[in-house]
Amino acid sequence: MEMTLKIENLTTGYGSAKKADVVLQQGINATLKTGQLVCVLGPNGAGKSTLLKTLAGFLNPLSGEIYFGDNPLNKLDLKKLSRLVSVVLTDRFSDLYLTAFDVVRMGRFPYASFFGRMKTGDLSLINQTMDKLDVGSLKEKLFYNLSDGERQKVLIARALVQDTPFLFLDEPVAFIDSPGRIEIMEILSELAHRQGKAILMTTHDMETGLRYADTLWLMHRRKPLLAGIPEDMVLQGKVGEYFQRSGLHFDVGKGRFRVESKSLQSRRIVFVKNGSHEGVWIANALERKGFAVVQTENIPENGIFVEYESGSFRLYRDAKLVGEVHSIAGVLEKLEAWGNYTQAGK
Repeated sequence: MEMTLKIENLTTGYGSAKKADVVLQQGINATLKTGQLVCVLGPNGAGKSTLLKTLAGFLNPLSGEIYFGDNPLNKLDLKKLSRLVSVVLTDRFSDLYLTAFDVVRMGRFPYASFFGRMKTGDLSLINQTMDKLDVGSLKEKLFYNLSDGERQKVLIARALVQDTPFLFLDEPVAFIDSPGRIEIMEILSELAHRQGKAILMTTHDMETGLRYADTLWLMHRRKPLLAGIPEDMVLQGKVGEYFQRSGLHFDVGKGRFRVESKSLQSRRIVFVKNGSHEGVWIANALERKGFAVVQTENIPENGIFVEYESGSFRLYRDAKLVGEVHSIAGVLEKLEAWGNYTQAGK
């Protein structure tokens, strides 16, 4: 059954009886449907976590409305809300003696008896979910002693056994190594696209958002929340606009931020043959060293040209083969030895 989270003219922040409200975002209008994975991106202090906690009912909105289907959030009691939304936050458990199984079991509390007793079906679901997320072997281990990646998967397991259509996660891939980050994002993608969950997650990881999100919500303290598919956001310049900082620019071609460099005419130019993995990585190394890289198919009549052929890197100067090395480090050594010959116009 499809459900929709609707946000209407929402203002988020912190209220106080003694001080003026601290407003982080205002005039938010957005929707989240089951079957979608939405990533919330924005600079530090934009209010990403505050928005997530507001939508989950942990913080009161300063104004505006939030609806789960036709039900206003402020009309839902705790039991009903806990059957609609499960939340994974960055907060640490203070209890040092909870096992991984204890943590996951908490997700079934909305369905337990008055005395907190679990049914056979509940225990079976917990075991199946932990096995599916590859944390079944951690059941008896203390949650406190698990690695960051293991903890995150256990918390996702807890959210899954809660069996809600909406799953909110605050920075689920923070402090996790690259393979673990991909593993968790693949799990979340499957939950959205194969199991029909509505996934809303905040992240600082631009690459993760661009790769996995069906929709991006871009946030900035001085700009309205902007929603759209990642590809449109990149091509329309919105990603660069919302993360704009002095000395940085968003490289649309590579989908990442780069330090603004000197103009092409003041940098050493190297032509690189494109079309191979080696060409991609030699270009990466050259740009890191401050060279201006020009991708080309053919050997230019003037200048330095690098290509990878038959297990080695070949260097040409003014269309003549002048060196052959077997590593990118060797290429860099050759170019540094030639010095300003690679300067534009030389």
